[in-house]
Amino acid sequence: MNKIPREHLVKLIEAGIQAPSADNGQPWKFKLLEDGFELWLDQDNMGLFFDVKQVATQISCGALIENVVTLANALGLATHIRYLNDSSDKFAVLTFKYLGGQEKVDIDDANQTIFGRCTDRSLFQFKKKIPDTLMAELASLVQSDEYCLHTYKSPKERKTIIQTVTATDTIRFIHERIHNDFYKVLRFGKTAEQTRDGLASATLGIESFMIPILQLLRPWKLAKLLNYIGLHHVMAFRGTWLPMKSAPEIVSIIHKGKADYVGSGRVMQRFWLQANKAGLSVQPLGALPLFLARLHQLQGEGFTPEQLKNFVALEEEFADITRGFNKGDDQLVMLFRLGYGKKQVIRSYRRDIESFLKSL
Repeated sequence: MNKIPREHLVKLIEAGIQAPSADNGQPWKFKLLEDGFELWLDQDNMGLFFDVKQVATQISCGALIENVVTLANALGLATHIRYLNDSSDKFAVLTFKYLGGQEKVDIDDANQTIFGRCTDRSLFQFKKKIPDTLMAELASLVQSDEYCLHTYKSPKERKTIIQTVTATDTIRFIHERIHNDFYKVLRFGKTAEQTRDGLASATLGIESFMIPILQLLRPWKLAKLLNYIGLHHVMAFRGTWLPMKSAPEIVSIIHKGKADYVGSGRVMQRFWLQANKAGLSVQPLGALPLFLARLHQLQGEGFTPEQLKNFVALEEEFADITRGFNKGDDQLVMLFRLGYGKKQVIRSYRRDIESFLKSL
């Protein structure tokens, strides 16, 4: 057997868990093998409303695998991936083999790219434009027969996509289960350092005076009452509309044909890694993609008839401004806002590596 040193396998796993996951749930477990490891799903960190039929988890697994393959290539390792389609939580088996005669790759560069990826939720420098050459390079990372990158350039497209995503987030703020899920994963102060998962309040990119307000809004009854006087519109304005308006570029990654969420996660991560490496600030906008997944995979289960009607209309608006997107057949993998941040980003935490390893 092609035995791989344990320290190399641990390094590959450490790179893998730098991948993004819904609400930073980090829903993965690993079982070490002599020549690789098994990737397992961690049910204790899954099951929130946004994770419809494990779509968000599958995307995160794809992003994780992209990280692993990126570092493996730098280490001179070929990666073989076997996906498992049984009903157990064992998701995939990754095995590695040393390749001889490969051109030397900068391992430090690969590590910096993987560990440097982050989400920036703060306002961007709108007047600092992204060079067209860089946008073309990023588009080429996505472009294939199955994937494309759409950039919302015209004033009409920008206005519509901002309105569409803001309307989506307005619904998010009036949904009881989403509200409760949000507070389940939200971490204030030192709690974030202790749990090292979930959404640390310091990473939300909002003004410091908003943090105590968020803490006060934890009871759903209070939030629901304040929504009657427009709280949900205020939250969507500050949390979505304003950040999107500050972004010089808004883009979407589209997958054509039958859904492949693991493959989509790999493409998404490839794009994100290189965007950050090029000096861009990046924020994914996941509500619309995951709500549309619920609309099509579960016929909108969990939404009211009025909310479903709104989502159908929002998908129509999205399709109208997204060239080549066929609703019902294609998937919106992810929306991103891109730009240049104004201050240093606070990165989300990761749990200790030992918490991810399954006992033999």
